[in-house]
Parts: sequence; structure tokens; C-alpha cells
Amino acid sequence: MRLKAADRKTAAIAALLISKLVLIQIFQAPPATAQEDRARPSEVVAKVHEAVALIEADAAAGLQRLRDPESQFRWKDTYVFAVDCLSDRVLANAAFPERVGGDIKQHTDYAGKQYGLELCDVAMQPGGGWLEYVWLPPGGDQPQRKVSFVMSTAGAPNIQVGAGVYDDTLSLQALRAVSRSTMDQSAREPVTPGDNDGLH
Repeated sequence: MRLKAADRKTAAIAALLISKLVLIQIFQAPPATAQEDRARPSEVVAKVHEAVALIEADAAAGLQRLRDPESQFRWKDTYVFAVDCLSDRVLANAAFPERVGGDIKQHTDYAGKQYGLELCDVAMQPGGGWLEYVWLPPGGDQPQRKVSFVMSTAGAPNIQVGAGVYDDTLSLQALRAVSRSTMDQSAREPVTPGDNDGLH
């Protein structure tokens, strides 16, 4: 009889431990997903507009802020960059500081596309726009499709500012809708990154 009582006690302790483990799993905060660690298109548009406003207010201080890898312009899996297409120079890139001072129009992506010329053309359009190229994500070792939103500052100095998302599925048409929606919303109220993109 003693053996059976000991078995019952062991079974009861095991059941209690299992119950506790189940409860811990149920009530434990879910871990961050890879999706939450990736920048959203609406965040990119909002950060580019924020950086443009900063540069328009004080170009030197704004560019210095964009070069700082600890600033709000280096977030999740992406970053804001700035170029001067007229003088053909990279002005700020916190993720790839070795690019600063380089000639943007000569930049080629990992597929051999000379994307710098297109970047300048798209950024010079009223309200800016999106372009795609193959680029290495910060800290990554495999080049991926990157779609970047780029636009120009108003007045002098005329600087082109951009940021992008690494995604193989987003269409440029869908991204154009995101930038229009984000700009429409920003005219009414401050943009909250993640709002109104419906993508991801």
C-alpha cells in the first residue's frame, strides 16, 4: 500500500508542475516576431518626412543626426539616408558609414543595377516616390530586394532623403498608395508609424 501512496503523491506533484508550466505558457507575453522587427512602409514614409523637416530646419544638424547610428533614424532593420544628387555625394548613412562621401550616381546594387541615377530621378519628383533595388540589410549577409521611399528637401540646400523596407512581395503600386495615405493623414494629424499601410 505504501508504494501506491507514493505513486499517487508523485503523480499529484507531476500534475501540479505540468499545470504550472501550462499556465506559464498561456500567460507569458508572446515573443517578438520577425515581422515586428521589420520596418513597415508607413514607418519609412513617416521617418523620411521627419528627416526632411529636420534638414530643412538646420541642414548641418539634421545630417549629423542621420549619421548617428543611435538616433531614431536607425531603427528595426533599416535606416534613413541622405544624398546630394546635384553634387553626386552620399551625405549620411548610419548603417553603412563607409558610403558617406561616395558618388551616389555611380552606385550599383548587388544585381549590378546602377540604382543611384534612378534614386535621384525619383527623389526629384514632386512628393518623391518609391524605387527598388537589391541591397544588403544592416547586419545581414544575404542581399535582398529593398524598396525605398525617397524625396527631396525644399529650398537650398536641395538634399534627397530616403529609407526602405526589405521585402520581396510588396508591389510599387501598393507602396505608392501607402505614401499617399501617409501624406494625406500627415496633413490632418501626426503620423503614427504602422498606421494605414495594411502591409504586414
